[in-house]
Amino acid sequence: MNTSRRQSKGTKALAVGSAVAVIMAVLPYAFYYYEALPDWLWDTSLFNSLSKSFDDNRLMASWILFQKIVPLLLLIIWFLTCKHWWYHVIIIPISLYAFQLYNLFDFSSTYIDSGELYFIVPVVIISLSLTYLARIKVFDRIHGIDISEIEDEIKKPSDRWFK
Repeated sequence: MNTSRRQSKGTKALAVGSAVAVIMAVLPYAFYYYEALPDWLWDTSLFNSLSKSFDDNRLMASWILFQKIVPLLLLIIWFLTCKHWWYHVIIIPISLYAFQLYNLFDFSSTYIDSGELYFIVPVVIISLSLTYLARIKVFDRIHGIDISEIEDEIKKPSDRWFK
């Protein structure tokens, strides 16, 4: 019973891993998906309003849209499959690409890819905090340091303050 459960778990992990590998291998070809799509698709009102600063809708779709979506999807896959302690840092470029993609569909904005670094500062702070917390836990586990002892020493009053 236990070995069959382990085999089915291993088979499922192999299938999921294979699917992720195939998606990651094929996804860079999405940079060229715009060439396979028909011309009439690029002449819709959505792409006309998106390409106000470009001469050609196809250029906007290839250069801007697919240059944001493909790296965003690859980063999300990396974030979801990463098993390292520092994986929270991947949230920073994910938020950058997501904000740039959002900015692309914000029709009131006249500039593309400008000012997003200021808006992702909270994401950077939270991500670095989570990463540092994970680093501390890994460091403590490797070196066998008990944080509660250090916290107790910090909490109790020191003699030097009362002299």
